Amino acid sequence: MPIIKVLLADDWGLFLEGVKSALRQATADIEIVGEATNGEDAVQLTRRLDPAVVLMDQDLPKAGGIEATRAIKQAMPGVEIIIMTERLDDAKALAAIEAGAAGYILKNIPAANLVTALNSVRQGQVFFHPEITRKLIERVGHPADGKPARLGPSPEGLTARELEVLVELTNGSTDRQIASKLTVSEGTVKTHIRNILQKLNVRNRTQAVAHAIRKGFIK
Repeated sequence: MPIIKVLLADDWGLFLEGVKSALRQATADIEIVGEATNGEDAVQLTRRLDPAVVLMDQDLPKAGGIEATRAIKQAMPGVEIIIMTERLDDAKALAAIEAGAAGYILKNIPAANLVTALNSVRQGQVFFHPEITRKLIERVGHPADGKPARLGPSPEGLTARELEVLVELTNGSTDRQIASKLTVSEGTVKTHIRNILQKLNVRNRTQAVAHAIRKGFIK
């Protein structure tokens, strides 16, 4: 695997040192190319240093982590971003995904899991804390405005039927409910889901939902 260039963004110096030390001990495949202590610097340094991944605190001064994420993804869509937080917040997690973040994790994540997160997002996958994954599914399945998920542009090679299945997954439907609605067998639904996971290059249906929301073709 090639070296992953990472930019750290956090206004707590001791935490930055801890992350650097943990990553150095965990793997030699990650290079810390820079450090930012506020959102504005994170955006500027990302443009200058071109890291593969930005590991960013959710609540940075000047420009928050989510705002900085949006700015970075608009300027450099190839850069992946993982948001770090001290407390889980499903609303902010969804906002981070919509801004373009590929990950949402707790700051006390074990070093080995952090390495996995960095590798995952670098490979185009998503990485969320399990509790956020559950809440994310609940939230998109029962949105505040009462409107079900719908299709947006850029389906990434999915067939019309696969898109229908993905929308139903996003709305929180079970395989049996999807099969009933689409008038197919549960086995057919499972086949569609396997095809969806393969085409989106994700490991499970939860990641498929998060990926679809992040890429903007499920709204």
